[in-house]
Amino acid sequence: MKKYLKVTADIEDDGTVGLTGVVSSNRFSGIGQAWFDLSEVKEFIVQLENFAKTKENPPEIAGGNWDGDGILIDKLFSLRFYLLSNIRAGVLVELADCPYTDCRAEEKASIYLELQPETQEIITFCGQLKGLLTNEVSEACLEC
Repeated sequence: MKKYLKVTADIEDDGTVGLTGVVSSNRFSGIGQAWFDLSEVKEFIVQLENFAKTKENPPEIAGGNWDGDGILIDKLFSLRFYLLSNIRAGVLVELADCPYTDCRAEEKASIYLELQPETQEIITFCGQLKGLLTNEVSEACLEC
């Protein structure tokens, strides 16, 4: 069974987008959602595409619940890419579900899972993410 990350988007008129991720590996799976500024997601896609082509400046995007000082206190959706070889990258997928803001740690469900996509799989994923933001596709999928 392949490992995969599926991302959907809920785009709002105010320039924000809710990204929902579903990740699966063998019998482990999880879901998480966070809201981002649309420009932040577009910039992440540009950085990811550049990383796939040059192997430089591995990108990361993370969102969730923030405190009043701009510190991310509950990471609900996070993708952190890094180089593994000339043809393969690693991506640490962190997804979580908090029943409410300021809930106890024991109430949170979360998953941390590494995917190891090849360069072409990342480039294809970037194209799907772009299509997701323009409503051309309903889902972006990174399969490994």
